[in-house]
Amino acid sequence: MAAFYTVIQFVPDPVADERINAGVVVFDDRRVRARFVEKWARLQRFGNKDIRFLKSFAHEFLERCESDLFEKSITEKEVRIMASEWSGSIQLTPPRGSLLDLEALLEDAEDRFLANDRPAETRPLTKRHMKKFALEAARLAFAQRGGQAAAHLVKRDYPIAGQVESHPFSLAIANGRPRVAAEVFSFVGADAKNQERDVRATAWAFDDVRKRDRDLTLAALVLRGEETSSAFEGAEKVFESIGVDVILKDAIDEWTDRIADRILEPK
Repeated sequence: MAAFYTVIQFVPDPVADERINAGVVVFDDRRVRARFVEKWARLQRFGNKDIRFLKSFAHEFLERCESDLFEKSITEKEVRIMASEWSGSIQLTPPRGSLLDLEALLEDAEDRFLANDRPAETRPLTKRHMKKFALEAARLAFAQRGGQAAAHLVKRDYPIAGQVESHPFSLAIANGRPRVAAEVFSFVGADAKNQERDVRATAWAFDDVRKRDRDLTLAALVLRGEETSSAFEGAEKVFESIGVDVILKDAIDEWTDRIADRILEPK
């Protein structure tokens, strides 16, 4: 049974289009489940406005998810309508499919999109979690467009030859030859000197493989954190100077979709 997820976002000013994640919804053709943030003060500060309407929406939405009454319970159709038509202060991202079952998907969506709401000691903000997240997003994007055979184009810890030496990349796309090389980074909770050292080493690897293959797409998949750090700003400048795309965590799904469309496009 196919399961889907969408992110509920608070958009204080739809014209400015600045947004912050307020909750996640997962659903299949029988059930809808949701979770919302607990630290509402953070959303209050972000929007600088009364958010009682947002809390009321969350309370009612959760009640409807848990209701046993057919006429009161929320449905997959309603969630999809919200995602496609709502354009005010509460918006839902376009639903995306997942290979996980509904309960596992709810936990995964909470980890991915509400991480900043959780206690620091429980946040999955490590490079390992980013790697798992990116690989799953890429495999799903390719599987949705070309089936499991296409998903096998997504490689983990894949070595790519450079002009000087070979370099393993956390995520690569290869169909006979490498087409995409990507490395993951977390700028949350780690030592800044280690982050900078990691950036320099990866920049060398990116530059070396690009010298051997000018057509190779390079990307740094980044968890920036709630506040921009000097380590992140330095990494962004370094990567952009050598033609490496910097993709923030919340944009990885869209990036994998674009990559899959380009590589699987009929010739």
